[in-house]
Amino acid sequence: MSRVLWIDASVGVAGDMLMAALFDAGASVEAVRAGLNTLDLPGWSVQPKTVHRGAFRALYAGVTVDGETPDPHAGPADGVPGPSTSTRKSASTGHTHTHIHAHTHTHDGHAHAHHGATGHPGDGHRAYNDVLRILNSGALPERAKKRALAVYERLAHAEARMHGMAIEDVVLHEVGAVDAIVDIVGCCLAMENLGIDHIVATPLPMGTGSVISAHGIIPLPAPATLSICQGFPVVESRWPGEWVTPTGAALVCTLAKPGGVPAMTPVATGYGAGRKDPPQVANLVRVVVGESVASTAADDVLEVACTVDDMLGEHIPAVIDAVMTAGAVDAWVTPVLMKKGRPGYTLHALCPVQAENDVADALLRHTSSLGVRVSAHHRHVLDRWHDTVHTAFGDVRVKVGGRGHTPWHASPEHADVARVASENGVSERTVYDAAIGAWTTQQP
Repeated sequence: MSRVLWIDASVGVAGDMLMAALFDAGASVEAVRAGLNTLDLPGWSVQPKTVHRGAFRALYAGVTVDGETPDPHAGPADGVPGPSTSTRKSASTGHTHTHIHAHTHTHDGHAHAHHGATGHPGDGHRAYNDVLRILNSGALPERAKKRALAVYERLAHAEARMHGMAIEDVVLHEVGAVDAIVDIVGCCLAMENLGIDHIVATPLPMGTGSVISAHGIIPLPAPATLSICQGFPVVESRWPGEWVTPTGAALVCTLAKPGGVPAMTPVATGYGAGRKDPPQVANLVRVVVGESVASTAADDVLEVACTVDDMLGEHIPAVIDAVMTAGAVDAWVTPVLMKKGRPGYTLHALCPVQAENDVADALLRHTSSLGVRVSAHHRHVLDRWHDTVHTAFGDVRVKVGGRGHTPWHASPEHADVARVASENGVSERTVYDAAIGAWTTQQP
């Protein structure tokens, strides 16, 4: 039986908030500290403490570097910009925040600022390769290390896209600072300590409003966060301001698949707090740890379907995206011949029972159909997880299916294959074969 983690990021998420939630769900603080201590990363401290956000008790991670915690009330972040900085006023907190390098991120008081603003003494920008050296310097559990490397790979690719540079030339700013490394590696160590095999997360709420930067007025969501979230569902936040940090986005978008509460037997729940306690909402991320029901061999699902003959084919991919975001576990389209000889499409969505209404609404909203039909199915499924393999062309995630930790099938993720092939000017088949070969070689 495998362990599942569900991340409720419906309010938002930051790296330290997620780590605190995992502690609250039972992850060992001592085990996380022990893993972090093996890294070439001096000066940090993790001291969780109990706090309240709204009416809820939660844990605050208490990450400090050289005895200091990023403070949105002090220094340039208090509205006194330093060299090459600009300021913004957060609609959610009322505080003025400093922007350096055109993007600084705050989760309602959890500040992630570039060096020179609210960064820590002696903690400057780090090249992506330097972060890799730090992660490889320690004795981390293999799966925790793979997860942390994958998160930083996503961050580096996002930075490379934004600035139009090669990934090996990327310099990471706030996400390369000591506190960000502690947040990311700490989350991966906490997941390993809890024995997490699969991760599911809600869509991420994107901020609203705008910021004033060195490049002029920039609308929220922030460009860096949007770049990191490519390929993962997002929704508009119900509250103005920024609620998702780059570290939080990278952890969720890299390690989780989107969805509602997965089929599981819950065994623990945890709440992680942001720094601020705004009046309009409890500033928390919630996690639920459970034993997967699906991994016991079978589960019940629903097929929600409708047939249309008056939609353009180019609109169909948007329907598929909508039902997947609504909670479907699979979706497909079949061509049909309708009455009077008209060609049409049947759109199918497979979903858990609890997602029926959301998936049905998505089909009705995004197609021209006036109704959907629902049928019940009983299915047998394999456990699924991702391994990241290193090839001569770059790193590729491989989707693996099996029982327990024994793999039965493996297939490289097409998005990774296409990206790596394009970056290297080779065929997708070449990268696919290299990834399968690398994965096969690393099997015991």
